[in-house]
Amino acid sequence: MLSRIADRLIMCPSTDAIDTEDRKRQSIQTANGTVEAWIIQSTSEQRSETEVDVVAIKFPGAGGRAERGGPHPFEVWPDLCAETWTINHHGYGGSDGQASMQNLASTCRAVWAHVRQEFPSTPIVVVGNSLGCISALYLAANESPAGVFLRNPVPIHQLISTRLKYNWWNLWQAKHIAKQVPLELDSVANASKASCPLMMVRSELDRVIPEKYQRMIFESYAGEKTEFVIEGADHHNRVPESQTEDYVDAIRQMKSKWLGAK
Repeated sequence: MLSRIADRLIMCPSTDAIDTEDRKRQSIQTANGTVEAWIIQSTSEQRSETEVDVVAIKFPGAGGRAERGGPHPFEVWPDLCAETWTINHHGYGGSDGQASMQNLASTCRAVWAHVRQEFPSTPIVVVGNSLGCISALYLAANESPAGVFLRNPVPIHQLISTRLKYNWWNLWQAKHIAKQVPLELDSVANASKASCPLMMVRSELDRVIPEKYQRMIFESYAGEKTEFVIEGADHHNRVPESQTEDYVDAIRQMKSKWLGAK
């Protein structure tokens, strides 16, 4: 029962139809059925060949959907051919089963194995938004991505344990609910095991995942790391026009760190 409560508190799955435009769908077999990836390709206009230079495995937030996934951050590199595989975890969109924190890790492993088989020698960057950062950091700690791109990451165990402490009952409940999230999904611990270069984007005035929680992940990260703060922004706010140039420059600087001489 506590496991189901944890899933309901953390995840916000939906299965309504969404226009996928020019994205293509791919089914990936996992230990719990199939999940879907929606793929979008950014093709360089400066190149005649179609060989893919870099692949992203992208995980949306708690209420996000892969059908809306775009090429970000790769669109700032017009000289590269890139593919972005955005994943609907179980219970989201057309993926099988129920949404649960219990099967996130096994799904991530299956997705990585599938994409790596498709692209045996292509650099893979893992991308996460909010709750999706849990999946991205799990792969960063347990596989060998070329880089990590995170937006407003959440240390879910610490967030649940401390933000539900309104009285003794909620404190007891919070601790037990936090225990329902598998320890292998501890983002702070996974950050401490990850060695590939990280770019983390943080909303300065985030009320969903306040700064001190996001700092836990950034400060624990073992590899080379870069942080970009969106000034005056809440959790879902976009980069303001006044910071757009600096933001694009920060992403462009990650190209050599993630892809070397490409």
